[in-house]
Amino acid sequence: MTSCFMETAKMFGLEVSLKKTEVLHQPAPHHDYQPPHISIGLTKLKTVNQFTHLGCTISSDARIDNEIDNRLAKANNAFGRLHKRVWKNNQLKKHTKISVYRAVVIPTLLFGTESWVLYWHHLQLLERFHQRCLHSILNIHWSDFITNIEVLELAESASIESMLLKTQVRWVDHVSRMEDHRLPKIVLYGELSTGHHDRGAPKKRYKDCLKKSLGACHIDHRQWADIASNRASWRLTVRWAATSFEEDRRAHLTDKRQRRKNPTSNPNQPIFPCNHCNRACLSHIGLVSHQRACSRRGHTPP
Repeated sequence: MTSCFMETAKMFGLEVSLKKTEVLHQPAPHHDYQPPHISIGLTKLKTVNQFTHLGCTISSDARIDNEIDNRLAKANNAFGRLHKRVWKNNQLKKHTKISVYRAVVIPTLLFGTESWVLYWHHLQLLERFHQRCLHSILNIHWSDFITNIEVLELAESASIESMLLKTQVRWVDHVSRMEDHRLPKIVLYGELSTGHHDRGAPKKRYKDCLKKSLGACHIDHRQWADIASNRASWRLTVRWAATSFEEDRRAHLTDKRQRRKNPTSNPNQPIFPCNHCNRACLSHIGLVSHQRACSRRGHTPP
């Protein structure tokens, strides 16, 4: 096939660069990896485990760990280049800095995320980077005891999870309105004709992520295609759903923090009160750490 492709390219006056042509093989499940031997003419093509195409890293194991590491590195590089000129420039307003961050760093970080299959640890990596950037822009130190929700409110920004949900649902709407012969639509609606399901939890599929996103948006996954047929209505629905998801997420995290910080709600839980501020701690080691922080803040025992 590669030899026919090269001969056809010569007929149109094109030349295949053998130095830039590489082979990436993705084996079928439960099959050992065996590097293929593909040659064009007398030149053997190089076999690689990952390949970068249009800015996206494709791995032979079909995972996105390398792609996320690549996105984090590029976004961190873009953020660091603007450290002195933008983030630490006292002549710029906070709103201007946040706008630059949204226009430069966020698109670099979330490039190609519409087709990602994300697990919880992937979201934690992206959220941690997002919070670290906002802390640096707003000049917030960890000792200021400001929660992540308060940081998002000060920056007037949404969480990475909300951004991913919005971009994924909007991209699926674009795919659903494609013609039937387009490859993205064939892959999205296609099903395997053969194969078996092994014992245990299967690997997450893109359809599983999409079903979860639609459920978080309170959209029926069986009727979303009919709703997406109207583009204007679908965009309003997605915008409202993303806003509602962000509000529910912040309310859930706030309630979770209140239950963690208020141990008196459980009568069987041992309580260790602080001598400086009368705060109740759940363990003795937590009490020692909290009293050390209270003494640094200048609190004195009553």
